[in-house]
Amino acid sequence: MRARGVARSLAMAWIGLLAAGIAPARAREAPDSSRAPGVEAEQREAADDEGSRPEEEDLVDEASRSDPFEGLNRDIFAFNRGADRYLFDPITRGYQHVMPAPGRHAIYRVFQNLDSPVILANHMLQFRVVDAAVTTTRFALNTSLGLGGLFDPAADWFQVYRREGDFGQTLARYGTPSGPFLMLPVFGPSTVRDVFGDVVDILADPVSYLLGPWRWWTIVLGGGEGLTTREAHIDELHELEEGSLDFYSSLRSAYLQSRDAMVREARESAVRGITTARSH
Repeated sequence: MRARGVARSLAMAWIGLLAAGIAPARAREAPDSSRAPGVEAEQREAADDEGSRPEEEDLVDEASRSDPFEGLNRDIFAFNRGADRYLFDPITRGYQHVMPAPGRHAIYRVFQNLDSPVILANHMLQFRVVDAAVTTTRFALNTSLGLGGLFDPAADWFQVYRREGDFGQTLARYGTPSGPFLMLPVFGPSTVRDVFGDVVDILADPVSYLLGPWRWWTIVLGGGEGLTTREAHIDELHELEEGSLDFYSSLRSAYLQSRDAMVREARESAVRGITTARSH
């Protein structure tokens, strides 16, 4: 999803997510296989600690939890499911059929590597000093030794694991409320805050400016990122659907919990970075 101007960025995001069929990995409901062992446990402990502090505000505010637009959201969700069933799932399964798993994983890693500059910018805005250093190190190693991200030597050889970051998370880090939960056509679950954050991240992506506006390769790149993102998470989404009495409610809950965890991670990481800096 590479963009330059507002109109082009929205168009490219639409094209990319036409292949994805749901908000990209930032819904990041599926765990990243490259994460360090124990990281998720540490995050859960941090979340428990945060939750035990009554003075802390709810990170996912009541406006989003109450889902004031539920009727409209469910109608859009029904449309998205139809698009998934008749368009996006067949495309994704076809991609899985023609591309071996190692190739799919390598292409997915390339797109993750291309996201590194935007992630780094958000780490810096959040004062996540350690995470910014990790993201910089990963980008340097995977771009050079990893041949542009086809491989992940940062994690495989040096145990330097991926850290996520986006502008919606940055806004939440500084207390911006999430606003109501939204189900967007094709794009999938979001909130008012995260929609704005996505637009900022798209406009800030330096790859957009390197490729130039409205070129065929930007369309291919945007669609390719959406396709690989959907392919990486399609099984988890189907498992969630099969195990849910109300798939809409389950997806909404999973998304909000994921965003809540990311905001807590940002706050905890910033505190650790400040503590580390002071100790030196």
